[in-house]
This record gives sequence, C-alpha cells and structure tokens, in this order.
Amino acid sequence: MNIFRFCSKTGWSDSNAKISFISVLGGMLMLVLLGGCQDGKSSGDSGQEVLKKLYPPVVNVVRNSQPEDAYFSYDSDKDIYYRAVPGFVWQGVLADADNQFADPAAYDYAGFAMQVETNENRPDLEQICSSSVAIALYPPVATATGTGVVFDPVVGLGNSSVTGSDGQCGNDYFQLRALDDDGDGVWDRFQYSFPPGENSEVLLTAAAPGGWQLRNGVTVLADFELPALSPVENGESRVLMPVPRINRDVETGLVESVEIRWWHYNSITALYERVDSSEQIYRSAVALLDATVPVDGETREEYQAYGLADRAVFPKYPWRVVDDASVAGEDDTRVTAVQISYQVDGVAYRFVWQAS
Repeated sequence: MNIFRFCSKTGWSDSNAKISFISVLGGMLMLVLLGGCQDGKSSGDSGQEVLKKLYPPVVNVVRNSQPEDAYFSYDSDKDIYYRAVPGFVWQGVLADADNQFADPAAYDYAGFAMQVETNENRPDLEQICSSSVAIALYPPVATATGTGVVFDPVVGLGNSSVTGSDGQCGNDYFQLRALDDDGDGVWDRFQYSFPPGENSEVLLTAAAPGGWQLRNGVTVLADFELPALSPVENGESRVLMPVPRINRDVETGLVESVEIRWWHYNSITALYERVDSSEQIYRSAVALLDATVPVDGETREEYQAYGLADRAVFPKYPWRVVDDASVAGEDDTRVTAVQISYQVDGVAYRFVWQAS
C-alpha cells in the first residue's frame, strides 16, 4: 500500500513567516522533478552514505575503466555534492482531467531537461543572479531545443541575462532556486534547472549520451555521465504514464480529491493498458500548482508516495478549478497545473496537465 505524505505548500507570505521554496521532480523538470520529504540518517553513516540513502539509487556507468554513479559527484574532503537528475517531460490539457480520467494517449512528449542539486552555495546567489559569474551546463555534443537553439561543449545552458527575485532567478534555459531547509535565513542548497521547462519549446529535444559538465566559467564543478536514455519509441511512450482525475464540486469549484491511474503502452496490441503496481519506482509525487501568484510566482501543494502514487490525494488547502480567475476568492488558490512525477534508476519522468 502506498501512503501519501504531505510535504509542503510554498508561495505564501504573511507577517509572521516566509515559507522558503522546496524541491520537486519536479519541477518541471521542469519542473519540479522530485525532492522534498526525505528520510533521516543514522549517526554512524558517512556523508556520502547519508546522501545516497536520501536519494533513489542511480545506475552505474564505467568511466576510465571504473564503475561509478552516473549522476552523483561527491567531494569527501570538502563534503560537497552535486546530484544530477536527468528528466523527461510530457504535457496534457488540464480540462481533460476535470471530473474525468484523461486519456493517456492525450499526452504530448515535450522534451528533456536536467536538474542539478548541490550543497555548495559558492559562488553565492547574488553573484549568480547578477551574472557576474558564469554558471552553465554543457552537453557532450550539439543538442537542440524545440525552437532550434543549439547548445554544445562550448555553448552551455547558462545564467546570462537572468531575472528573478527572492531566492531564485533564471531565463529560458537556466533557473536557480536557493533552498533554506532549516528556516534560519541561510541558503543551505542550490537547485539548478537546465532548462526550467515552463515552456516546452525550449526543452532539449534529446538526452545526449556522454559526459555533461557543470562549469563555473572554465572551472569544472561536476561531471555527469549519461547512458543512452530514450523514453519514446515510434512516437509512443516506453515508460509508465500516470493519468489524473480532478474530483471537484461543480458549483463551488473546490477540489475534493485527485485520483491517479497508471498505464503503459503495449507495442504488440498498440493499446494503453492499466498498471496496478511497479517495484521499479522508488518514489512518486503529485503536486497541485497555482502559477498565478503575483509575488512568489508559484504556489505548490505536494504529496509523495513510495512506489506508485495510486491512491487519491485529498488537498489540505482550498484549491479551485475555475475558468475565470475572478470567480475564485481572494485567499483561494487556483489549480493551473497538476504534476505527477516519479523516478526510476535516477531518471525523472514528469507529466504535467496544464491550463491552456
């Protein structure tokens, strides 16, 4: 049985406290790919062992004749880690999930993005968001976005001409979020997204295999070796497809629950078939988002489950699904997107049902 755990709601601010941004799978990838609720650690664990327990297992690759984690870089002397999450994004129309289960075939594959998380906060947020230092991710070969912009080992997805506020900044191809885990006013972690993924046209069209480098100018901060990753074959998904149903009160628009069903494409029958469980999935997450918040830019309520998220989510906060923003009360949040994400072997898959 998969029990959802409430993680956090972000985006609110009041006179008493300001809730910091948290990570997700997602983010969009992107979203938000996956993060948030995590397990504790035992006192006898080393720093690297603790970090690996906090995160899903990743595949091993052979680099310089030695097997090592493909997406994890750890400096034991400095206790600094960089963890990459390669991810793929699919998009659907939110109205298709309004009081009904959407059709899994209605998803459109949107593209690829990479999220990198680190406990290294130097250079600091001000330097990065002012573009006084250059932070960028470089693919191993020329890789194009949906609009035809090409990045390669010389031209990376970076922080030129970024804009932002309150712990984050970005452009079409780069986003930084600073995370204050313990609420002491000091940034504890950075999360980078290359690209952020709000616009599917600027997502990379493919995940180029080989060595991806995160650099600060000419200094290599981390190397990530990607194996061949391809979630789509002959135009159809090769991965599990989560499909939501937003159950809401028709008169008030208040969301009562969100149900999830899972499907996979059978290449022999050319049909989508229901899936009830999968031991391959380490963790899945469901998030309700309101991207219309004028100050912080996003309100999020997220739930996580171990294994498939195949139980209903019952929102803790009042969410409305309405076509006209003026119908919602001043203190209400509107569902502008439902994101469902999961990871297998360190690779994230994010599915976004989004208001048109």
